Amino acid sequence: MQRTTAIKRKQPKTRRPKKKHHGKPQPAKPVAAEPAAEAEDGVPPAAAAPPAAPARDTAATAAKTPAPPPRPAPPPKAPAKPLQRPAPAAVTRPAAPIAAPGVALRACDAVLDILRNEPRRMLLWILGIYGGLWFVAAFSFPSLPAIGYEMALRAHEWPTGPWRDPPLAPWLTQLAGLLTGGWTGSQIVLSIGSALATLLLLWRLGAAMLGRSGATLAVALTIMIGCFGAEVLGFDPAIAALPLSVAAVALYRRAVLGTRRAPWIWLGLVCGLLGNAEHAGFALMLVLAAHLLLTPGGRRHLLTPGPVLAAAIAVAVLTPHLLWLAQADPAPHEIGARLGAAFGFLSGQIGLHLGLIVLAVVAALPRLPLQGEPAELTFERPSGFDRSLILASAFGPSLLIALGSLFGWFSIGTSTGSALAALSGLALLMLLPPTFVLRAPRLAVVVWLLVLVGAPFVAIGSIYSRAYGNGPLPTELYPARALSNAMQAVWKSRTTRPLAIVTGSARQAGFVALYASPRPSVFIDADLTKSPWITAQRLKQSGTLVVWTTDEFPRTDDLPPPYRAALGDVAPVYGTMVLPLGRGKLKAYGWAMIPSAGETLRAPAAVAPPSAATSPETAAPAPAQPAVPPELPPPVPPSSSPAPAEPRSPAPPATAN
Repeated sequence: MQRTTAIKRKQPKTRRPKKKHHGKPQPAKPVAAEPAAEAEDGVPPAAAAPPAAPARDTAATAAKTPAPPPRPAPPPKAPAKPLQRPAPAAVTRPAAPIAAPGVALRACDAVLDILRNEPRRMLLWILGIYGGLWFVAAFSFPSLPAIGYEMALRAHEWPTGPWRDPPLAPWLTQLAGLLTGGWTGSQIVLSIGSALATLLLLWRLGAAMLGRSGATLAVALTIMIGCFGAEVLGFDPAIAALPLSVAAVALYRRAVLGTRRAPWIWLGLVCGLLGNAEHAGFALMLVLAAHLLLTPGGRRHLLTPGPVLAAAIAVAVLTPHLLWLAQADPAPHEIGARLGAAFGFLSGQIGLHLGLIVLAVVAALPRLPLQGEPAELTFERPSGFDRSLILASAFGPSLLIALGSLFGWFSIGTSTGSALAALSGLALLMLLPPTFVLRAPRLAVVVWLLVLVGAPFVAIGSIYSRAYGNGPLPTELYPARALSNAMQAVWKSRTTRPLAIVTGSARQAGFVALYASPRPSVFIDADLTKSPWITAQRLKQSGTLVVWTTDEFPRTDDLPPPYRAALGDVAPVYGTMVLPLGRGKLKAYGWAMIPSAGETLRAPAAVAPPSAATSPETAAPAPAQPAVPPELPPPVPPSSSPAPAEPRSPAPPATAN
């Protein structure tokens, strides 16, 4: 019997006990892995059963541990959209930005937006800029324009029928001078104030017809007319008539469309003042009378007392001037002169509206630089009565004056056309549809802004540049006060009587009279028809100081030939004065003192001759002397007799360079 020897199994090394997990049970290792490990030691798989006991214990322990509750399944996610990556060109370099308009172009667009949305604000801006810039331009000059001196010398006499223009402008000039204590700047306030009043009245009239936006556009267009440019620097009959013409049309419209009697009364008063302001006002009155007869709205008032009341008041206000017109010289009868006057008047009207015409053409032409996108403007549709009234009032008086001048019915003055231009901007809108397109809005706004802002500075530059040329010195820069002081000193040194009459041209005698105190009368060109306030009896009682330039009459030792007939056989005292004008220019003057009847002129006190006023014995001053002459008079020969043969012959005066 064979003996069997038991082979002990080699015990494995001490193993660490497995930790019990009370949470999630650990997944059991696969059973097939254990026999594979035992086969490597040469032990059959049957003998490997006992080591599996720890696994059973672990499974039993895990079975006793309660399983955690199952977590809720997450909601199904929507399928993700594929990301759209930008193009490589957009990632590497950004797109070029669109060029924004400049400040000037944005300002042009803002002007149109304000016109459409805030017309009242636009109106205030227009009136403020226009009035402010022209006030600055007017007060930048030391003297008034030539028309200002003419208005002042005529205003002193309170005329009813002066030698050339109606009397209302001189009346207003005198009233303004009295209210301001003789301030010469009151004429500037009158002139620019009349222009602003015209624009404001035009806006009120246009707002009743076209709405506020259309009325503001009409005011903007009116500024482009020539009479609202440099002409507002001086107060003349045309400027005085502008607000009256607009007021007459507005009152006529209110009277015809209403039922009250008050508008007819005011219409008669305004028409009377208009006729006293400018003779062109008579043409506007005829046009309004024709419109009253030819329109259905006007004919229903023919049997009412309104039109008769208005006509009676107008005639009563015009009576003094109508009496003078009945005695005035008629218009020239030569057909050639009449045709020339009519053609010149119509050509002048076209030139006066040239700025308005250019602006309208620029706004309508396409394909222009800086034109911008087309802009649409809308205003209210006017009635047929309003359209016919404005078109007739804007164009009818000019055609009537041109036609009437051929038959001698109207006399055309220098400012006749300007008095009829206030309604042209509103008439242009009456010819357009209520909604129209500006094809070049930016360019049109640029042109308009250049006129609004640039016109005053152009006027200043033009006047000052003429002072350095070879032509005559502009009246706005003339040392009129220095001339007046020197001539007053000449008069006061030889007589104790006040200077009551100055004889000479309207400009030179006006220089002396405006700044004299007390203000004397002016004997214009020694012509009694031009100066009806001067009589031969007054000349004998007061005497006169005759003033002229050597440019007008070269001799200074004799009276100018046109003055001799009116002044009569007198024995004046003569003298010469040289007035520095500045900038190396001089002006030589001759003067003659004619005493009153029975008066003997005395010799002046012995004083050194001033540098600005030279006597016949004194040489002409050099250009380097002071610009303002002193008030002391030049010495005269020590002769007490005023006979013309006793004063020594003066040396030839220095003429202007």
